[in-house]
Amino acid sequence: MAKWNTKLRKARLDMELSLSQAVKLLNECHKIKMNRTQLGKIERGEIDCTVAKFKALCDIYCVEPNWILDWKE
Repeated sequence: MAKWNTKLRKARLDMELSLSQAVKLLNECHKIKMNRTQLGKIERGEIDCTVAKFKALCDIYCVEPNWILDWKE
């Protein structure tokens, strides 16, 4: 079972987004300011992510939070 941060990175790569493109979308679509270094650290599990940022990332990557977290509905 993959960790949530690894699945979040996979979702970004599946959308063919760079870290820079992802943080730009976060700001444009959800008014969440983050830089690519911070997003990279979240994806590597070096820092945690707020619920609001997590939900926004799931939204821009078009994935369900339940899938990222391996939760059954």
